[in-house]
Amino acid sequence: MGADHEQILTVVNSAMNARTYGDIMTLTAGAATALRGAATLRARLQRITTFALGEEKGEGGNDSHISTALNFVATRGELLKRTRKGDLHWKQVSLYLNSKKKCVISEVHNDIPAWPKREREDKAEQRAYFGIKTGDGIIEFECESNGDKQMWMDGMQYMLNCSNNIAYF
Repeated sequence: MGADHEQILTVVNSAMNARTYGDIMTLTAGAATALRGAATLRARLQRITTFALGEEKGEGGNDSHISTALNFVATRGELLKRTRKGDLHWKQVSLYLNSKKKCVISEVHNDIPAWPKREREDKAEQRAYFGIKTGDGIIEFECESNGDKQMWMDGMQYMLNCSNNIAYF
């Protein structure tokens, strides 16, 4: 989360070129909106982490693994996604429980076969694949390693279990 060099230069140039009170008010409003957005994202991440830690107490040594897996899926990760037509696209992926308790993911699939023409030459550690089932169908993703896949699987499965156990009032 953050701005790249180009965005910062644009903002600084806009501030230096401000000539009227309206220009300054526009820049101030934009900055306030950006700060509110950052605070909202920070609070969401903190709420997810707190929720996960509170739910997982008392299961022995599994606490740190679940916390790590939840943090792994809550912070964005870059995964390769395969479309229904077979095209491959890099996507920033994160998972969180929203405030409306609406679940768009219904299942996590561990048994996705390897994609054709995606084998590594070094064969040291093979890529790993998983899928998530949504209302639109199964979305397939590729991970760099089995360890990454397991973190995604554990974090998503735990969050699905938590969302299914939340009482609706």
